[in-house]
Amino acid sequence: MSTKQNLGSDSDLSIASNNFGTDRFAFRAAIALAVVILCGISIWPVQAAAFNQEGGLIETGSAAALLIAALVALYRYRGISRLYIGVVLLLLAERELEADIYAVDSVPYFILHGLDVLLDMTIVRVALAVIVLGGLIWHGVPTGWRALKARAPFLMVFFLAGMCAVVAQGLEEISSAMGAEMTEVMATRLFVLEETLEMFFSIGILAAVLIGWPKTKAEETVNEQTSKPNMR
Repeated sequence: MSTKQNLGSDSDLSIASNNFGTDRFAFRAAIALAVVILCGISIWPVQAAAFNQEGGLIETGSAAALLIAALVALYRYRGISRLYIGVVLLLLAERELEADIYAVDSVPYFILHGLDVLLDMTIVRVALAVIVLGGLIWHGVPTGWRALKARAPFLMVFFLAGMCAVVAQGLEEISSAMGAEMTEVMATRLFVLEETLEMFFSIGILAAVLIGWPKTKAEETVNEQTSKPNMR
């Protein structure tokens, strides 16, 4: 299938609204739930910290979301020009989990340590750089521009997920720079906020991958004909 057939023309895109789909109840409910969670852990950071430790529920959930997103991307977005999507997500998932938190003789340690050794090889790094940079130039940037013009909902989800990652990184920098001057409770609050925002980033990326590019009118017509066979 050609790129033109896969993406369709801008005029063919069936977009539910002109505001990136932000009028949908599910979108608003997800934003409201995220705000409630952030407010809750800000008020009770010490209690929330139990779920934000290395290898804890939050970090494991983040890695799982990224891993699922990577597998879905590798399955749905095939072709050398789109391979970078799954590769980047796999690297992000591997980054979320540290081999040192597992017992040396355990299977997770063996897998993660082996991946760390593999990624330290120069030839592997060069190959990954070619795949990622080539994919971004060949597919990512043009597709992103088309998605922006078409107001594709997945782009808004991707943007919000990226903002969560940026804010989380900012909180980490603030915590590192002012750690000695902050109280223990404040330091804990920044830590749990950072980890939770990283989890939101992972879930947002998974949602963006699952939503994907909007179907064209032609694809929707074919699907309707398949799901509703002629009974005459």
